[in-house]
Amino acid sequence: MWLLLAVISTLFIGVSTILSKIGVKDADPYVTGAVTNTVLLSAFALTALFSGAFGQVSDMGFWTWISVGSSGLVLSVSWVFYFLGLKGGSISVFLAIQSLTIVVSMILCAVFIGEKITLLMILGTVMIISGTLLMMDRQELSALKDKHILRSDQRWILFAALSAVFASISYVIVKADRAPIDTNVTSTFRYIIVVAALWAILLKKRKTGEFGKIAGKCWLFILLGAAASGAGHVLVYKALFLGKAAVIMTIYRMGMVISIILSRIFLHEKLRKKGWFGFALLIGGVVLFAAGR
Repeated sequence: MWLLLAVISTLFIGVSTILSKIGVKDADPYVTGAVTNTVLLSAFALTALFSGAFGQVSDMGFWTWISVGSSGLVLSVSWVFYFLGLKGGSISVFLAIQSLTIVVSMILCAVFIGEKITLLMILGTVMIISGTLLMMDRQELSALKDKHILRSDQRWILFAALSAVFASISYVIVKADRAPIDTNVTSTFRYIIVVAALWAILLKKRKTGEFGKIAGKCWLFILLGAAASGAGHVLVYKALFLGKAAVIMTIYRMGMVISIILSRIFLHEKLRKKGWFGFALLIGGVVLFAAGR
């Protein structure tokens, strides 16, 4: 059952990335982030409500609430950088950079939780990083080499990387709390914090006027992307609650394959030969990493 949930969640996430990319292309990333996460919050809350899981709230201890609060704040930052990066970059390279969450999470889990790092995980890490670099074009690599990311139109690379780092920190905080509370319950409260933070940022930056500038077609893609993302996140968290995390997260990461294929069809994005080789290395690295856990 959990394996099927993981596969379905991957399909939803793969589609949601493309829809969100199309939506954020002609919309403000702060608006897109706030709206998307509001839909995500609704998905978690409704799932917890209809499953009767909110009865577990009384079982949430002090450290669980600390975990929910701190991971929610960190995740808020991650989502801000996520949409800033998604708006500026190509789907393929953006997702390659996002896959670095695996590497960062490995290091953080080893330092703070005491998880072991195996040889296969190290080899997988080398393949993931190498694959990501090979997927970048000349301009993107030049921005990295010359350290011009902040002063060029390639700064989305930095945003994507920061999103991956903060997402990894949030993941480790969540993982450190081993209380057997339904993930839809903890995610509901976590995303209340995320949504509150994102809307606060939106108001602080005085971006509310951007709502009226977004075309109806653009809203359609934003909302469809948010709905697909909500379904994908609910299913993957449920799968994680029932099954093997290493296998599930490997399947979940394969959503990038779907996104990259769809980006070629609908966004006409292309990879050069070295880019496809890098993509193969990236996928192989993810699988090898999971095998080593």
